[in-house]
Amino acid sequence: MHNIGTKKQSNFGILYVVATPIGNINDITYRAVEVLSNVHIIATEDTRHSIKILNYYGIKTKQISYHKHNEAGRCDYLIELLMEGKDVAVISDAGTPAISDPGDILISKAHENNISVSPVPGPCSLISAISVSGFASEDFKFIGFLPKKLSQKLSIFSNNNDHSLIFFESPNRVLDTLEELKKMYSGNKTILIAKEITKIYENIGNDSIDNWIDYLKKNDNEKLKGEFIIVVPKKLLKENNVSDDEIERLLSLLLDNNVSYNSAIKITSSHFNINKNSIYKKYINLAKK
Repeated sequence: MHNIGTKKQSNFGILYVVATPIGNINDITYRAVEVLSNVHIIATEDTRHSIKILNYYGIKTKQISYHKHNEAGRCDYLIELLMEGKDVAVISDAGTPAISDPGDILISKAHENNISVSPVPGPCSLISAISVSGFASEDFKFIGFLPKKLSQKLSIFSNNNDHSLIFFESPNRVLDTLEELKKMYSGNKTILIAKEITKIYENIGNDSIDNWIDYLKKNDNEKLKGEFIIVVPKKLLKENNVSDDEIERLLSLLLDNNVSYNSAIKITSSHFNINKNSIYKKYINLAKK
């Protein structure tokens, strides 16, 4: 089993994890071009997409598809190449591989076989959004794509007292998610939404949830496209100024979405920073509805 004291096999190839542009095709490093030009093969999420950037930079290296549907099967073949001494690069459609994209299985298997794994840093939509948020750089939690189940979302939203939340959302669900955020916080809560980062129609802004909902509804005629990155600032803790109505609204929302009473109490306690024992008996009537 690989550990930090195990020497990497010098006769093996190197697995390069290469970041590629997330929009602007010029956002690629000299090193990335060099590595992609000289490896034996490039494992890419979508060869039809990646060929555009490879052609743009005159990179002639052979590609092989490597996506979530064939990741396990392709992994063994790529490990064999690496153990034969051939260098391999893995890239995603855009940004840094393994950040809510394929890559983890291959990278993990390479470590298990004492194969050197080398990052080639570059664009990442997650880091790009954090860098322009003005509030999330010191303490954040990255969720990836939000779960579809509302009760799971509510649990995530209610536990950001100590950190900002950052997550991806699809255009089909973004308005529903904003409505859910509004119920958890308020329409006045300021959040950052980033879309089309580094592209021609880049749209990044800090605004209230209500204003984002109005804006996206007005522009829905153009059909919302692309991936949204949402950054929710950590919630300022409340001690004694929470009204009974606020507590009951959140509890009712959770219970209406099939969250157990005990879990709803725990989530509400965390959300408002109130000792759960102080609200448990007071709202036991809600559990019986």
